[in-house]
Amino acid sequence: MPATRVTIALNSKQSLKAPLLIPASTSADPAASTSIRALVFKTAQSKLRLKKPTRIFVGRTGHELLTEEDWKTNIKDDVVLLLSAGEDFVGVKRESNVHAHANLECPVELLTSNTPVETLAVTQLSTTAHTLPGIVHAVGQPDLHPGSKFPIGAVIASKGWVHPPLIGGDIGCGMAWFKTTLPRSQVDGDKGKKVAEKLRGLEGPWRTQAHREAWMHEEDGSCSTGEEWDIALGTIGAGNHFAEIQVVEESSLSADDKLSLQENDVVLLVHSGSRGYGGSVLKKHTTDAHVSFQEDSPEAIEYIKEHDKACQWAKANRDLIALRFLSCLEPGNEAWDLGSSSSEDVRVDVAAISYARKQLQQRKVVDIWHNNVERVKWPPSPPSTSSDLADAASNLSLSDGKASQDHVWIHRKGAAPTYNPETQQPLELLPLPGSRGTPTLILKPTFSTRTSWGLKNALSLAHGAGRAMTRTKALTSLGAKYKGINILEPRAGDSEGTWVVCDEKDLVFEEAPEAYKDVELVGQDLVDAGVAEIVGRCRARVSYKVRNEAR
Repeated sequence: MPATRVTIALNSKQSLKAPLLIPASTSADPAASTSIRALVFKTAQSKLRLKKPTRIFVGRTGHELLTEEDWKTNIKDDVVLLLSAGEDFVGVKRESNVHAHANLECPVELLTSNTPVETLAVTQLSTTAHTLPGIVHAVGQPDLHPGSKFPIGAVIASKGWVHPPLIGGDIGCGMAWFKTTLPRSQVDGDKGKKVAEKLRGLEGPWRTQAHREAWMHEEDGSCSTGEEWDIALGTIGAGNHFAEIQVVEESSLSADDKLSLQENDVVLLVHSGSRGYGGSVLKKHTTDAHVSFQEDSPEAIEYIKEHDKACQWAKANRDLIALRFLSCLEPGNEAWDLGSSSSEDVRVDVAAISYARKQLQQRKVVDIWHNNVERVKWPPSPPSTSSDLADAASNLSLSDGKASQDHVWIHRKGAAPTYNPETQQPLELLPLPGSRGTPTLILKPTFSTRTSWGLKNALSLAHGAGRAMTRTKALTSLGAKYKGINILEPRAGDSEGTWVVCDEKDLVFEEAPEAYKDVELVGQDLVDAGVAEIVGRCRARVSYKVRNEAR
């Protein structure tokens, strides 16, 4: 590829400028030693005599280049880069950066007191809240971290407007917990290795398109999207998606409910989304210049229709992943026979598929979306009979609020709902995973006058620990740290360690425990904010990541 031709100039004196050719091999990651950022700084020092350049802006828009995605998006032929010694952008940014219906007084709530949060993530959250139209409330969860343009670990409530880019392309991504019948003794210690070996090579296309369509068929329709996307049904996906075999180490939940989590239970946690389909929906409906739709516009209506389909596809995907895992974990259970892809029987047994799905629902503890947008009554309010606040919290209803309530669109990008969207009742528990080497906390959402019955946290909780370092930094630093060490196995003598199934070496380092924030701090911040209780902990015995050919 040819070099990219740009112009660099002083932010404070834009008439002083110089040309620069950026080789195609130069890294867009600002943390890399051979980054475009480093090259621009070095050239500014020699050509513009700027002794200590610290900031870079795009001359046309005033946008500051901070993340790898910023550099990838903005470095094009003939772009002008303005170098600053620390001062803000000189010039007037385009009026279009702030929408005419933006709420400059929109409150921004940060639910963090102990967990470190990058300044860039907070800036992204505040900028989003105060520049997009109709935003009435913005929340940064303790796992808040920067995205390419919009933050992750954020909740945005918008009145009258829908903003597809706020939730990104992995529409419907979420997590589901399933109970297994395995005793703890079959996954502890070296037994975990045997389980891991059973799971190896589990991914790849599941059966035929006819089977996949039957799996996604409901009485009120189907969420099938055609073979181009359906072929990925039942696969986990790349990045931070996973499936884990976990042991419940602690639990204060009631044993009366058969779907409650009790100590020594062995459970399956599945984290996956809509695979490529959600990304195609986002790309189809938005452009850089068109990111917001009025809720009653044809564009918004069509987007929500396809968004909801992607969410149902993602849920069907998590169920099928669970079926495939259970077919390995519980051989002999005829309900899970369809989970195997090795059968040469190409017949579509609709009754068997229906039976398998029903049996899965009896094992499902919870299933939530943490990347989605949905319409809810706002602001939240307590039940009409609230003499006993503890009882009121457990009976909180979001669907039958007072007449003074209005509706908003809650956009979640890496944030878990505190209620079941189908029943509008509070959830009893939620997973808060840390990393493969740290616990998954069992959270119970709480509602009270202190949090305005869920307004403070926008009816949402953190969805994980959140990244503490970029993938590039993790790959570079942790790859060197663990050189020659097999981090796919627990440390010697660690009976509660995690066996990792992953064919991609780079991904193992990118997803290492050190790449994430401390999940205990994240959980404690939620407790301190009054929005959740920690009612238990699980630890992974086997963590399954994507295979090469499934990526």
